[in-house]
Amino acid sequence: MEEDNQTIRYVLNGDFNAFEKLVEKYQGRIYRHLRKMVKDNSEAQDLLQETFLSAYRGLKGFAGDSSFSTWLFRIASNRALMFLRKNRPEFIQYDEQIGIKNDDKLVPASPEFVSTPLEILLSNEGRKKIEEAIDHLPLIYRTVIILRDVEGFSLEEVAEIIDTSVPAVKSRLHRGRNSVRESLGTYYMERTVNGKRRALQE
Repeated sequence: MEEDNQTIRYVLNGDFNAFEKLVEKYQGRIYRHLRKMVKDNSEAQDLLQETFLSAYRGLKGFAGDSSFSTWLFRIASNRALMFLRKNRPEFIQYDEQIGIKNDDKLVPASPEFVSTPLEILLSNEGRKKIEEAIDHLPLIYRTVIILRDVEGFSLEEVAEIIDTSVPAVKSRLHRGRNSVRESLGTYYMERTVNGKRRALQE
């Protein structure tokens, strides 16, 4: 955080190359976040440029109360939301509009999922299935899972980035993780059943 603040001071003193260092440091993470939000490579690239342009123009207003990365991700999230509201309003959904079963209770994972070896869950196939499950989540759940579980922001930072409360973040994270776990449980259960069928046929 202090390194970023020092770089920002250089930028504010007229060193544009210092801002390029910030771009190089964060552009991969910001692009990945935007890509997960809008689900389009070209649009995510355009929003990436808009994000850094907005950040550069508004750098004097960065108070340093939070980390630069939190501030930058908030700009990116706002740009993506403005784009979606204008071009794809059907993507913007709210908690009360989405019905997920057993909202208040954790849905037990299937025995097949629980007993699946970690190396399989973390295999290329496992990662792909996890990403697919996250991609199928509604935007409000997908966003908090990416920010918390992929980018590693704290609950407080996620709340600041998406401009909501910590309890709301916890609720969305709970529901999103439940949905992902259900998807993975179903997948690994089918995988186990199919494997047993092949074994019997052989």
